Amino acid sequence: MDQYTEDIGYIMWRVTNNWQKLMKAELREVDLTHVQFALLRSCHALNERESASGVTQIQIAHNSDIDPMMASEVLRTLEKKGYISRVPHPQDTRAKLIALTESGVAVMERASQIVMSADQMFFSKLGPDMPDFIARLKTLST
Repeated sequence: MDQYTEDIGYIMWRVTNNWQKLMKAELREVDLTHVQFALLRSCHALNERESASGVTQIQIAHNSDIDPMMASEVLRTLEKKGYISRVPHPQDTRAKLIALTESGVAVMERASQIVMSADQMFFSKLGPDMPDFIARLKTLST
């Protein structure tokens, strides 16, 4: 047996790639990448928790664990698609407040259903071990 097929990093890389392929295929239905979906969901959650008038790009990037420059590019794409709005920040002239539009909320909600269904399908192979697996993954994500 190939020694690398038992390497935990290699296994994790393969699992992650397979999961990302599934997400890409499933989210095609709503014309979103997984990163776009993650930023929409993060923006929505932050707006509900922090401020209904909008949150900053930096807040969204930090909440999503995404590089701020990458977040900026993705948010620009989401704005072109009409899913978010950007308005000048009242106190910080360098920042914009970002909020989901009605169509952004609608696509984020549909995408959430798609992702939950795809996750359930993908991880169902774990059977009754799934809750323990999720708990163990959470220890690695902090």
